[in-house]
Amino acid sequence: MRTKTLLIAAAALAATVISSQAQVYSGVVGYVNVTAPANTLVLTANPLDNGTNDLNSLLGALPVKSTAQVWNGSGFTISTKGGSGWNPDPTLPPGTGFFIKSASAQTNTFVGNVVAQPGGGTVTNSLTANIIALVGSPLPYGTDLNDTNNTLNLNTLPVKSTAQVWNGSGFTISTKGGSGWNPDPTIPVAGGFFIKSSATTNWIQTLQ
Repeated sequence: MRTKTLLIAAAALAATVISSQAQVYSGVVGYVNVTAPANTLVLTANPLDNGTNDLNSLLGALPVKSTAQVWNGSGFTISTKGGSGWNPDPTLPPGTGFFIKSASAQTNTFVGNVVAQPGGGTVTNSLTANIIALVGSPLPYGTDLNDTNNTLNLNTLPVKSTAQVWNGSGFTISTKGGSGWNPDPTIPVAGGFFIKSSATTNWIQTLQ
């Protein structure tokens, strides 16, 4: 599957924007909308750097009684939206995956800077061997795991690595073989997923 999208809107007149093949790059700031149906678990990830990157700044639009589940390495730490904000209020840098459940249907807008600049900027994600991490692309980019354009670049992970992609009610488990990922689900823009690398490695993404 070669469909890919990069959903960024640039600040007016703030930077030169390059557009091709359903891609829009911004060198400064952009936004990504994520739809959150009422009382439905959505596995998302922070795709932009807003300078603070805590729940109160990332998910401020979600209504009271909404929840977020943040992976702590062995389970989830649950935060709840109250009248005065999120409690607890962890920091979730770009590329961090987490579940949200909105108390009513809501579109959440992530706003911030792209962490790599167009034209060869890179971002490095360190993965420890056989440790499950809940991640997302720190670039606002969506494609299938085998991404032939290599912006997601998960094909650089070693053989026998695994990915778990949320399908709305459970996980689709993919394994990295010699010829790529099988099965080959799509990671949406600002989509979270579990990854387990079979060896310690750096997952490096480049913004062309």
